[in-house]
Amino acid sequence: MARFLLRAHDENVELKAQRLLATLHVEDIRIIRDETVAEAWLDDLDAGRTIHGGLAEIEQYLRRVAKG
Repeated sequence: MARFLLRAHDENVELKAQRLLATLHVEDIRIIRDETVAEAWLDDLDAGRTIHGGLAEIEQYLRRVAKG
């Protein structure tokens, strides 16, 4: 099961993200393409479902992944 979800706004970003995660052997981040990501972010903001509260957790996670 994915710990984080990354929404990419186009195929190029989606493929680059998938290659990066595969290179780092990261398996608990799911990447999906969502051309409406900007609108979805605004909808989430209005509904109070933003990820801002979790950014520190994501940063710590990515630092651990980068260290190996």
